[in-house]
Amino acid sequence: MPSLAYTDGLLALVCLWLLTRASLPLGVRIAAGTLGFAAVLGVLRFSGLYPIPQWHQFVSMLGACAAFPLLAVAVLWPDAGVTRQLKFASIFFIVMAAFGVLAVVVAQKRVVVDALTVISVVAILISLVRGGRWGTALSTALMLAGLLLFAAKVNLVPALVPGDLLHIGMAIGLLGLGVSGVWCDIPNLEAQEQELQPHGA
Repeated sequence: MPSLAYTDGLLALVCLWLLTRASLPLGVRIAAGTLGFAAVLGVLRFSGLYPIPQWHQFVSMLGACAAFPLLAVAVLWPDAGVTRQLKFASIFFIVMAAFGVLAVVVAQKRVVVDALTVISVVAILISLVRGGRWGTALSTALMLAGLLLFAAKVNLVPALVPGDLLHIGMAIGLLGLGVSGVWCDIPNLEAQEQELQPHGA
């Protein structure tokens, strides 16, 4: 079985872990769910169990144009409505997904979506460095390195392909964000709204 199936599996497990963490904001979990779904489709594709490259490519495009920007917003503005509330996170995701479809499918400009991904990760990295979160910044830098090596088709490890470096870098970066505590000090807006609602007699 190709190495891509194993590294996509690793990425899927990290995303599943993020998705099931109730302490993380909804925006982060939506981004993780999208990237994880793409990784699962990658496992099915590269293992030969259910090879549908079109679906894998489409969901990966959604991850690039919507999930990464959503993740960047969650890091830069951890108390924003887009980060914390399903309504605003969903609107942001749909708008960015539509932009990605227009750029890739209609205009045939995949480079625009790739640039958006890199800009999002760079913004996350800068925010973490400014906040003094050096450990998480290092894991995010490895994620950025994986993205750039994949874009350049550079292979530093003989047993792996550039796509493996992308998957491993993303897994490390997402895992680092998940344990970073970036969102620990921000109150859960949904829980507050439920508490403010009048209780039935």
